[in-house]
Amino acid sequence: MLAISSIAILAAFAAFAEAAVLDPRKPKASPMAAKCMSEMDGMLPSYTPPGFNFSGNTRRYYMAAEIDTWDYAPTGYDNWLGVPINESFRAQVEGYIASNTSIGTKYDKALFKGYTDATFTEYTKQPPSAGFQGPILRAEVNDMIEIVLVNKMPDFYVSLHSMGLFYLKSSEGSLYPDGSSIPQGDVIPPGGCAVYKWLVGPASVPDEGLDSKLFSYHSYISMYQDTDAGLIGPVIIYNQGAMEKVMGENREFVVLYSDNQESNSFLALHNANKYLPGFKAENLTSEYPMPGSANMSYWYPQMTNSPKTNIDSTVAGSFTPMNGYMFANGPPFEMCLGDSVIWYLWNAGFEQHAVHWHGHNVELNGRLTAVVPIAPGSMATTPMSAVNPGTWHMICHVTDHLAGGMEAFYTVQTECTLPPLGKK
Repeated sequence: MLAISSIAILAAFAAFAEAAVLDPRKPKASPMAAKCMSEMDGMLPSYTPPGFNFSGNTRRYYMAAEIDTWDYAPTGYDNWLGVPINESFRAQVEGYIASNTSIGTKYDKALFKGYTDATFTEYTKQPPSAGFQGPILRAEVNDMIEIVLVNKMPDFYVSLHSMGLFYLKSSEGSLYPDGSSIPQGDVIPPGGCAVYKWLVGPASVPDEGLDSKLFSYHSYISMYQDTDAGLIGPVIIYNQGAMEKVMGENREFVVLYSDNQESNSFLALHNANKYLPGFKAENLTSEYPMPGSANMSYWYPQMTNSPKTNIDSTVAGSFTPMNGYMFANGPPFEMCLGDSVIWYLWNAGFEQHAVHWHGHNVELNGRLTAVVPIAPGSMATTPMSAVNPGTWHMICHVTDHLAGGMEAFYTVQTECTLPPLGKK
């Protein structure tokens, strides 16, 4: 390991104090994607997994990590009780009501955003119900996914790690001392970029009897803080040649069950200063142990994304949202009577969740069930037939999660106002 002088270490800790709070006077980091575009070449990695037969299709995606404002309850209502959020006893119990000592439900978050091309000027379209999830990436078995990711955050690091697809060390997106040189994609500094190549090999095929399967991605600089900040997103994989058919014959919904501790987000200091100016937010990162001899390339980005503060859950709330919404504040999931539906469910938090739909059962592992358990980090693909009209509850059946607002609405329309699906 490379030894670092005490002067360099002290300078690094001084930088923490400056970087942990975003300065609105600083210009936004430029995308700087141009230097990475030569790597978006459609060339396969130097090694491919056994059984991978390249289809010739390269699915290209242009993504950025950037800071955006998010409200967990944008309607201003607890839509379970039917009352304004500041009159909700549930919101009060959970500490979601804004006051001179609590931020409430609105925060700045670090989110993955999709763009239409390398100019990074126009966002890709995302289903409104997807909430704060990163762009939905799609590919088929034997395809290659090629992603250029730029870091538009002015003070923090980012990477992109796949949960379920094949990649070489150069596209792992995970920063740790593994005995190799640090790939560009393991740690992207502010204003930087990297290209990732993921293969949809035999280990990533949909389960028997299904034509699609959910996987995911997230930043892995300091995963706990990165995911609480919001740097997560889904990937849907289809059998070879089946994507267009599945998308045309089914209503597809991706639903993220998460646990977001805003006091743990690397934006906690920024949010306290911006939304709670009367609170004296303190950066306590200098209280961390000081590395005496280590490779700064590993520990400095991780500690930058893990600032120590005096902010706790009474100041910045702890939320258990669905797609970033509490108390059914998100757009309803809409379908028509008789539709075939696929629910893509995943858990990016640290709590076990139990997905339950009023009015319908879903298929899991070839059997019908009323509840789908999803453990932290796991994903499930569950078909459903929309046979019962009305607006229904979709919840987490873990009781304290439900009491805290982990619920949404889905609507089965009798008179269909949605674009018609193709027939199976």
